[in-house]
Amino acid sequence: MNKPPCKSEMLLLVVISINSLTASAQIHLNAHDKSIRYDLIMPEHSFRKVTMFDSAGNVTSEFVVDHLTKIDTAHKEIDFINSVGYLGRLMIDSSVDNYSGSAYYTLTTLPSAKHEFIKYLPTSVEAVNVIKGVSSTKTTVMSEGYFDDNSIWDILGYIPFKKGISYQLDCYGTDTHTQVSIPYEIEYLFDEDNFEPGCGVVNSMILKVSHEGSANYIWINKKTHLFIKESMQGKGHSFTMVTL
Repeated sequence: MNKPPCKSEMLLLVVISINSLTASAQIHLNAHDKSIRYDLIMPEHSFRKVTMFDSAGNVTSEFVVDHLTKIDTAHKEIDFINSVGYLGRLMIDSSVDNYSGSAYYTLTTLPSAKHEFIKYLPTSVEAVNVIKGVSSTKTTVMSEGYFDDNSIWDILGYIPFKKGISYQLDCYGTDTHTQVSIPYEIEYLFDEDNFEPGCGVVNSMILKVSHEGSANYIWINKKTHLFIKESMQGKGHSFTMVTL
């Protein structure tokens, strides 16, 4: 069923129009930039509900992602783990970052049909993919300081974005259909106060993340740096993700 735009969505449209006229400065962001506060990332466990929509706004599917953040203080490594049951399969992915950016990534499905192991090197990425028992390898040349498109969403809250600046960055596409360098653009749109049950009023920053023809709008708690929700508009489909 189609829904009329809510107050928050209308505000987004207004701010996006203003930003398109005023944003001018550009910064190329590197994963090893000293301003990124990897050291502030803490262990965390949450559940995120994903709702998928078709081009007419009809719900096509819903599922819940079990999200876990683990910290290896001794090695200064952060492990972002997602597990989700979908269409009769369990999918688990793990993105490990150090304080300089991406380290490695794994993805496994159960029953076993797909497995990925990706190693991030300073200026290249080595991927081993096993799909239905068939193994292949791929090496991709990358610009120094690149991010990966899986863990980038978990570190957005630890990057000191400023309004009026367009942040450009290179992301490695972890999906087996991509596994190439993908240009991302991030803009800090505005702040918003929302009432969250059990938390009272939460002040969040709203980011716009653009890549491959889609626009993702991300709400992040400014106090805890944690993800609150996301709304994505793509070609012929869209989705929302909300922390439960």
